[in-house]
Amino acid sequence: MSKADNSLMVMENSKARSKEYEELLLRRDQLFRESGSYMTAYTQEFGDLITANFELKVECIKKKKTISYCRRRMNRGLVIDTTRMQAEIDQEMTLYYTQLKEMLDDTERAKKAGTISEYRLSRAKKIYRRLTKILHPDINKKTAENKNLMELWTRIAEAYQKSDVDELDDLEVLVRRAMEEMGDDSFELNLDDIETRIERVENQINEILTTEPYIYGEILCDEEKKQSYKEQLQAEHDDYEQYLESLTKALDEMLREGGVTLVWQMN
Repeated sequence: MSKADNSLMVMENSKARSKEYEELLLRRDQLFRESGSYMTAYTQEFGDLITANFELKVECIKKKKTISYCRRRMNRGLVIDTTRMQAEIDQEMTLYYTQLKEMLDDTERAKKAGTISEYRLSRAKKIYRRLTKILHPDINKKTAENKNLMELWTRIAEAYQKSDVDELDDLEVLVRRAMEEMGDDSFELNLDDIETRIERVENQINEILTTEPYIYGEILCDEEKKQSYKEQLQAEHDDYEQYLESLTKALDEMLREGGVTLVWQMN
């Protein structure tokens, strides 16, 4: 094989690997967007049940802390100051209250998100694919080096996650203008260590496909699995209710034996 033929083969192989890398980047970002969609759909479908279960769990934890607090005070012959007890337990429960509020907020946002038409999803994907080819920071060196381009790319990624076609349309115009102002020679392929890069993105794709929230798609796309999961959540809810009832009885009995009456208020 001549030196020229060898150089041509190397060049063609480089182009092929570059194309493969580009397609992997697009697939990774598409899967990541789908994960976000699955998370929203999952929360819309099961958010109320999951939040209700967590709320019962929080009540059980709080009840257990109450039992522990009262037992310590009674064993030492001390008066149970309900105001002080409430303040101390609430302080310990701060993280749980925060988590519960976040879950409630996430469920509410998911309900308001609605659904996105197939047309808009397809159009968003096409625009994103075009912009990826010229601006993705893993492909174009200039993106990471230029503040304006990096800001545009950040906005593109956010708009793509939301399938905001109107925003992507506007951003495509801004990107084209920015690239023209910088000159055609400003586009520099960022393909150093291509084999390492391909392996990295393949690993990222595999991680997305095998972890939450992407795997929620298996449940959401199967009515039997959805129903089964709802029944599982309902069973969990029933278990928490029974457990809370048993804790309440245990607390009442302990206080009654100690001659103490306690008025309990849940937040």
